[in-house]
Amino acid sequence: MANLFSDLEGLRIAMAMEARGRDFYHQAYEQAVSPTHKELFLWLKNEEIHHLARFTNLFNMLDARQDAHASEYLFDPDTSRYLTVIAEEHVFPKPYDAAKHVAELTSVQAILQAAMQAEKDSVLFYDELAAHAKFPETRDVFQLLKREEQGHVVKLREMIDAWA
Repeated sequence: MANLFSDLEGLRIAMAMEARGRDFYHQAYEQAVSPTHKELFLWLKNEEIHHLARFTNLFNMLDARQDAHASEYLFDPDTSRYLTVIAEEHVFPKPYDAAKHVAELTSVQAILQAAMQAEKDSVLFYDELAAHAKFPETRDVFQLLKREEQGHVVKLREMIDAWA
């Protein structure tokens, strides 16, 4: 049962994803030359910081609740396996790999494409977490952040199209 997700585990993984996203966008900002790209990457980095703070606060609030640790709040095995596959650091690279990963992307176009894929994966992850959340407050936050990540996808697509 240790591999089953709960709202708390989903939040813990989401916190790690947002921290990796923050690091990725920081490295992209450092590598970008165009003021427009720098502005976009800084904005995305700040969005990740905001999401991380929101998840951390919610995690701390839920972690203090006794019922959040009860086994009836675990997700079913199939959902847990699916979420594990999505969350296995495919969304953004590990913090110590962010600089290397961004440096390997040989153009701003490639960075934008990688960022857009990561944001799409985040949308899928938060959608699944919202669909299976046991607590209304976590469901609401996951739904809100899913919509915000969808907005990131749109902004990145617009930037890719403008760059083409």
